[in-house]
Amino acid sequence: MIGILLVIGGPSAAHAGDGENALSAGVGYGTFWTDVEGEDETASPTAGGIVTATFERGFTDYASWRVRAVGGLYAGGGTSMTGLATAGLSYRFDVLKYVPYVAVGVGALVRGGGPLDGTDVEPALEIGGGVDWLRSRSRSVGLDVAVTGFAFDTTTLIVTLRTTWRWGYF
Repeated sequence: MIGILLVIGGPSAAHAGDGENALSAGVGYGTFWTDVEGEDETASPTAGGIVTATFERGFTDYASWRVRAVGGLYAGGGTSMTGLATAGLSYRFDVLKYVPYVAVGVGALVRGGGPLDGTDVEPALEIGGGVDWLRSRSRSVGLDVAVTGFAFDTTTLIVTLRTTWRWGYF
């Protein structure tokens, strides 16, 4: 009897779905490392502020298409900036109130200012993940971490707190 009451009265799973939309905004900390042209050194700012915007559209219960824009302003060695736009996929591990996820995307990274000589655009591969804390069926807050770069000149690391609004899940 107690088991039946726990199943009926317990929390339900946090299912995403085909056609569900999600819009997220985040703020946080970031940094980057890049090779300085003509020198045998790497430039990296002391600290940076990050803003992010992400749109996702579900195509299964767990997977979504994802488009993301990131902007960063950094201090240390002069004021520098980065801009990132990626498109890719995210996959949610469906648990109850806390929903971890991983994401991957490809796109372009723009960087300039500070110790960098001019503004450059380079390809970007972004790998990240995080956890969302469901506050309701349509709202969540969470922590997001992403690394961009890999076989390219510039590598970025961002950590953001984000809020998400979901709709279209019926």
